[in-house]
Parts: sequence; C-alpha cells; structure tokens
Amino acid sequence: MSRTRLALSLALLLPTLGCPAGEGDDEASGTSESETSTSMPETGSETGEPGDDDLIAIPGGSFEMGCLASETECDGDNQPAHEVTLSPYAIERTEVTVAAYTACVEAGGCSEPTTGAPCSYGNSLAAQHPINCVTWQQAVDYCTWKGRRLPSEAEWEYAARSNGGQLFPWGSAEASCAFAHMFEMMSEQSTFGCDTNDTAPVGSYPNGASAFGLLDMAGNVEEWTADWYAETYYAESPAADPSGPSDGTMRAVRGGDWYDASPNNLRAIERARAMPTIGAVERGFRCAADG
Repeated sequence: MSRTRLALSLALLLPTLGCPAGEGDDEASGTSESETSTSMPETGSETGEPGDDDLIAIPGGSFEMGCLASETECDGDNQPAHEVTLSPYAIERTEVTVAAYTACVEAGGCSEPTTGAPCSYGNSLAAQHPINCVTWQQAVDYCTWKGRRLPSEAEWEYAARSNGGQLFPWGSAEASCAFAHMFEMMSEQSTFGCDTNDTAPVGSYPNGASAFGLLDMAGNVEEWTADWYAETYYAESPAADPSGPSDGTMRAVRGGDWYDASPNNLRAIERARAMPTIGAVERGFRCAADG
C-alpha cells in the first residue's frame, strides 16, 4: 500500500562500507497497540553483558494480527485479521541510538551510514537520537554484532499492541504529539517532528509506551523488520511464529515516523515497505532476541 506524506520522504542511497550492503527503500503506508501487563521483566543481553535494561522479555502468546473487522479504515495489506501465536522472545525497549550504532562501527562490526543532516550519524548533538539512513543489511549487521536479530513483523506488532486489540501502542486515543514524535499542525508554521524538524531522543514520549513498556513504537523513525514484504501475505500466513514470505524485493517496515501527518500511519496494524538497499532519514530499527 502507499503512504501519503505532506512532504517528500527523503531516501538516501547508502554506500556499502565494510558490511555487506543490504537491500533498501520505497515507501508504502505504514505503522503501529495493546492491553495486558504494563511492564515486563528485563532479560540479559546475549553478548555476555550484564542484564540489559533496554531488552524487554515478551511472553509467548496469541493475538489478532491485522485490521479487525470492527475497524472502518483497513488497507489491503493489513487484512484479513488472523490469529497468530508467538513463542517467547525479547525486544529492545527503544530504537537503536546513534551512540550505540557508533560503538558498533568503532568495533568493526558495522559500516558507516550516510552522514549529513538530516541523517543522524556523525552528529555530536544526536547521540541519543535514533540512528537513521541505514540500509536493512546495516540494521542486520548491528543486531548480529549485539548477538540479536531484527524482529519479525508479527513480533513487532505484538510488542506494539499485545493482545488487547487496540490500534495504538498506548491505547485507542488518536495519534498526536502527546504520544508520538510525528507531524502535527499546531500552527501555520508547524514543521515535522512535533515542530522540531528533526528526530527526537529515544524515549521522549513516555505517554506513548506500549503495554509491554516499549517506547517509540509509533513515530520518531519507522523500523526495519526481518520479513520480506508481500501485500497478500496475511491471507497465507501460518498461525504460529510467522516469519514472512520466503523471498521478495522489499522488506517490511513498521511504526510510522517524524514525517507522518496521518494518525492512521502510526497505528500498530499499519504496514510499510522499503527497498532494502536504500536508507532513509525517516527509518531506523530496534533489535530482538530469542526468548
């Protein structure tokens, strides 16, 4: 499906330095809610570090994935709604920051993404902002360096909404700058990113937390997932631990971003797609790990 933006979404073809080039960008429509436990236990990192308080354990469970029949604004690629059962896993509380990605580059595990505003890498003032302008492969390389992986679409959606059936990570209230870093017309001079014209430091919107305690699952940067994208995948998805189509040309992207003006694009059910070899200023990622 295709996403409508108020301004052109700037996509940047990234150089392949060191790590194998991924695959890249072409926007569709996209983004990301729940109602169970308010905060989940943390789990240790898989790289031998002490417990990582940014890695949240998600218990196995079942939920209705996709746009429910009760919703009036479903899209072709987020229906039919279908029950999915997931094994336990863990996912990072926040999007990967510039500081964290820089550590991977300095350790030789990651290649440098494109620099220069509005890309965040190399900006000394953006250390706690989400890394952006990264290809899918660069995201994979970082997660591998951490002993982790990208989440599947199903894992991402469950972490955003749990099994409550709500549309947004925080509940049913429409997306706004009270909950997410997005584009909202507050005045005639309003700019992207809640009038900042930039991304925000991760975790800046605690009111937008999901039931599992994850932050920025809607807005700030949209996020790469592990899955290939197929518009009709929901009609054929397996019921247990779906991992997306076996091949494709675009990767599935979730979460909406700081350019998004439509609250619908920040719903937990929204899907986007991007060419994996292209990074974009509105796209980053977070990692997951097996339970």
